[in-house]
Amino acid sequence: MLPGQLRNDRWTMLTQAYSDQTVITAIPCICTFGTRIGYKGHRDTITIYPNQSTVMTDSELVAADILLEVSKNRLQVYNHSQSLPSHYTASPLGLTDKAHGSNRRIHHLSYPVGDMTSINAGIPERYGTIQYSGIRDAIQAVQRYSKDRVLIKRDFESASHHIPLSPSDSPLLAFHWDNQFASPRFLPFGLRTAPYLFGIFAEVFH
Repeated sequence: MLPGQLRNDRWTMLTQAYSDQTVITAIPCICTFGTRIGYKGHRDTITIYPNQSTVMTDSELVAADILLEVSKNRLQVYNHSQSLPSHYTASPLGLTDKAHGSNRRIHHLSYPVGDMTSINAGIPERYGTIQYSGIRDAIQAVQRYSKDRVLIKRDFESASHHIPLSPSDSPLLAFHWDNQFASPRFLPFGLRTAPYLFGIFAEVFH
């Protein structure tokens, strides 16, 4: 059982006045044991896909990024291939351009594209369905509560990385780099159910 970064006692207090009993039950369990990702595919094969060629355009960035994750205890590192779990799946790493011109490491959990064997394809679409509030909702809130009210927009840095993963599902979201094998201990970006799972906490926080 891996400890998460979330304070179970604090989140339990936040959920006391929440109306949805399912959420009230789910949040302490996720804080304590980690979240399941909803994967329904096979769990009996070790699969290691090659990384995309883009990672070689800035391999130092990729290596530094992974070392940072290790230093923050966000990765489960396997010392050799013989120690990999039977459902270890290493999806490709890649690099993509950010808005200001730098690169960002990405993890292709939908690879192979169009193939039902990818991790995201193994998660039913309905598990990841989420509807965000739009500008119309914000306008209506301002109209309804405009007097003596302040409208605030908050942005959580690395939002989903705060949600611990269940050790049962962590190996499904793995990667390899420089003859090393690792899997995340916290919810990664690019996972079909990541927005929905983070949304459970965001809704209560809101």
